[in-house]
Amino acid sequence: MKIDGAVSSSSRLLVWMLSILLRVGSGCAALQKSEDNSGEAEEKKSEVKTPTPVYYDFADILIPAELSLDRKNSFVYSTPSFSAGVLVFEGYVQGESLVNFFTTNMPKDGWILKSSFRYRRVILNFEKDQRSCLVGVAEYPLKSRVEIWVAPQLAASMP
Repeated sequence: MKIDGAVSSSSRLLVWMLSILLRVGSGCAALQKSEDNSGEAEEKKSEVKTPTPVYYDFADILIPAELSLDRKNSFVYSTPSFSAGVLVFEGYVQGESLVNFFTTNMPKDGWILKSSFRYRRVILNFEKDQRSCLVGVAEYPLKSRVEIWVAPQLAASMP
């Protein structure tokens, strides 16, 4: 209602109340949307897939996918029945994580951990079916280096 060109106080109160309700309502909707999105974000985090480890020249030695083969420093001798040599890998992976990877995954492929050296560098000594495998892990400031050495075991000679 207009009284002498002015808006009545009841009309002002009504407009003020409606604006508050709209603000509160839109804030709740935004909050609900935010909560829905955080639930979706949690689902997406749990769905994030880690890279799948890979087998290279040795079909029974799994390598973390985060490592890249250094072809210049690697060499492998292969026959139809046997492969031996060294594979060198580098990547941005913590050394302890790499050691845990190999001590966990090598036994899954039938390798037995026989001994290890630790601290400045880590060397893991595995054996399987007349073969030996040395896994060397060295951590540097910007990357880690892994060397996989595979060689046949010499037959024990009788005295």
